[in-house]
Amino acid sequence: MALLRQAVRSVAQVSAVRAAAPGASILCRAVPSADVTLSGATVAPLASVGLGAPLSKRHAGVSVLGCAIAMVAVGGCAQGIGQLFAALVVGMARNPSMKEDLFTYTLIGMGFLEFLAIVVILIAGLLLYSE
Repeated sequence: MALLRQAVRSVAQVSAVRAAAPGASILCRAVPSADVTLSGATVAPLASVGLGAPLSKRHAGVSVLGCAIAMVAVGGCAQGIGQLFAALVVGMARNPSMKEDLFTYTLIGMGFLEFLAIVVILIAGLLLYSE
């Protein structure tokens, strides 16, 4: 409740500043005032809490770094596909009569690996465009 009262007071301060300076920017910061005392408790000014602070910058470098780290898993998917087909060749060399069954199992494993790669790419895209 105290935070709500403080927010209302801060909005009143900002509107007073805008009324005093009509050419001021819309994203102006609230004028820092002394600590507000509500029912015996001292509350910090709203601008220091973060609600009255201007919009923050987007840190694109961190997003790209997170995306690149997530894309490392696509290399793991490629390695898994290579091991899957290597195991298929070894299995067919040991027992040629199980060729159809081994190929079916290989395709099932391939589907799981492709699904994992798609999920990783989607998460990497999410990390790239997040703030």
